[in-house]
Parts: sequence; structure tokens; C-alpha cells
Amino acid sequence: MQYLHNARYGNPGGVHTAKPQFVMKGGNIFKSEYHPDVQANREEGLKAQYTVRDNKAYQTSFHPGGESPHAVFEIKGDKVHTTLHHHEHDPSKPLFVLGGEKMDPNFIDNVIKNA
Repeated sequence: MQYLHNARYGNPGGVHTAKPQFVMKGGNIFKSEYHPDVQANREEGLKAQYTVRDNKAYQTSFHPGGESPHAVFEIKGDKVHTTLHHHEHDPSKPLFVLGGEKMDPNFIDNVIKNA
């Protein structure tokens, strides 16, 4: 199990204070226990938002935007980048950093700096 930590400033709370909103386990990405939807209804945490195939993540039918045949994320090592099919696509920076539940902010800064 790996949490997806926000890797861009401008996300709610910023990279140092935001709790991971998603978790990857068993080839799927779910809303984490910190996600507001899961805090309101635990069942939401059981619905895979994305499925991962060949290091690419595709929206499932549980995603608010519906299922998509196009990958919206690409996993490169410990970083998750958007693809051209993601509305916030920025090839210069990762969107998420994979890691444990709690990440050292210095580690995240180093990952972003060397992305």
C-alpha cells in the first residue's frame, strides 16, 4: 500500500500540510481515509477511482468523471505524472509522490526538485 502525496503547491493545504487523499493498493487507487468523501461515508473508500495497468492509471466507473479508456496518470518510479488526458497536465512536474502515510517534507521537496 502506498499513499499518493500531493507534489504541487496550490493543492489544498500545500504539500507540507495536506494529508494524502488517495492510496494505491492491489493495482487500484482509492480515496484514502483522509478524503472528505470517505470521512462522510466509509463505503466511498472501497470504490476504486482508478485502475493501474502497465504503470498507467485509468478512471473507473466509480470516478466522478466516469470510466475512461485513456490513462490520466503515469507512474514513473515514486512519482505520479499526469498524461495529456488529464485536465491539469503539466509534464514538467509530478502531481503526486508515492510513499508511506506520513512523508518527510524535505524528502518531498527533494523529489520535486529532482523530478
